[in-house]
Amino acid sequence: MTSSDQWWDRDIDDETGRALRADVREAAHRIWQWVCRKTQELLGDSSDAAEVLESSIATISRYLDKSQVPLHSADGLLVVACYRSIRRLARRRSRVELVGGTSELAAILKAPDWRDEIDRRLFLNELAHELDARSLAILRLRLAGYDWNEIGRMMHMSTSTARSNFWRDVRKAHIDLLRAGKATRRDEWLEYDRIEKI
Repeated sequence: MTSSDQWWDRDIDDETGRALRADVREAAHRIWQWVCRKTQELLGDSSDAAEVLESSIATISRYLDKSQVPLHSADGLLVVACYRSIRRLARRRSRVELVGGTSELAAILKAPDWRDEIDRRLFLNELAHELDARSLAILRLRLAGYDWNEIGRMMHMSTSTARSNFWRDVRKAHIDLLRAGKATRRDEWLEYDRIEKI
């Protein structure tokens, strides 16, 4: 929307169904160009000017009616309301972080392959059946988000002992699964550190 465009100058407040004040609507016509310039200055374009003005008209009209203020020039109140609304919108938009160009955006928007997740979960299930009770408990703790220091304390052993015993059992269980034909030599099954990231 450019500054030559107008907003929808309606006479009824959508929220309350009550009439919008004539003095506030007249003030809106007088400050429209200022709202467009200020929106362009603070937001980089004036496309939000109409929405800002419409919202401010309704807000000021409700405020003046509630306060039972007789008809008068509402230019100052409307300017302040519009300015605050534009500033709020600018602050909200400044929180958005740019992700980069189209190639970076395409990588972010790429849908995950649900089959890999299912394969991983099936593998973990098979692996869990092959682990001894202590390693199975460690696996469950890792899946629950505990770090190795916490696990070591819970298992009453050093962190390095808990980790090395666990990985030894995982490798043995994986070899047993390969021999039994329940696992493949796909790369993800050989990368044991994937369990670390769960």
